[in-house]
Amino acid sequence: MAATTGAGPAWEGARNLADLGGLPLQGGGRTAYGVVWRSGAPDDVSAQGWADARAAGLRRIVDLRNAVEREQEVTPDGIEVVHAPTEDPEDEDFLAECGPWLDHPRSWTPNLRRYPDKVAHAVTAVGEADGGVLLHCAGGRDRTGMIGSMLLVLAGVGVEGLLVNYERGFRGAAAHRGHTMAYDAATGAWAPEQPDADRDPGELDRAVEERRPALREWHATFDVRGYLEEAGVDARLLRRLGDRLRGSEPSKQH
Repeated sequence: MAATTGAGPAWEGARNLADLGGLPLQGGGRTAYGVVWRSGAPDDVSAQGWADARAAGLRRIVDLRNAVEREQEVTPDGIEVVHAPTEDPEDEDFLAECGPWLDHPRSWTPNLRRYPDKVAHAVTAVGEADGGVLLHCAGGRDRTGMIGSMLLVLAGVGVEGLLVNYERGFRGAAAHRGHTMAYDAATGAWAPEQPDADRDPGELDRAVEERRPALREWHATFDVRGYLEEAGVDARLLRRLGDRLRGSEPSKQH
């Protein structure tokens, strides 16, 4: 059956699924439901799960995984799939800089600065969707956490809301170890994280606690809107996307 975290429908077979709605906006209010969902790779979503997703308004999937991770193509009827990797796993400079931190917000700023075109493509794919969007990578934790956080900043969510969303994605991915790819800097190889039934129960709590300061620093120092506009994303699209995530009418400003 579906595993869902947070508010939103449970789509049969989905892993680490959550709606980006319901998060607190700075100045009051909360983000709208049914605009963007995030999850792990949806390879196991059933026909009934996809039917429920379409009924909830899902019209586009933005897949952040690299080509080597896509063992099977998910093309559910009535739902468009856009491939939008946020990194180059063959880029030795990227691996040297970000490889040790791929499961940590510490990697976000160097990743974003290295690949503005890729990130612009991913955000544009979300913003141009005619309906709800599912944003996912392999585990729904790191790349999805990075792009999802950028979307939430555009909507006006503060750092506490970002932490809520990031932490539930991080914890949700831990429930499905073996589906998230990890880079081993010592061997230079990619491999799935392996399940570990004997993990220290406090390990996950410590990992989350250790990542909070890095996410706070990213929020305080990274200009999301300025970065995306410089990367070539249309300012009107960014306003419209922020409006949709807030649940208001698309902006008519030019």
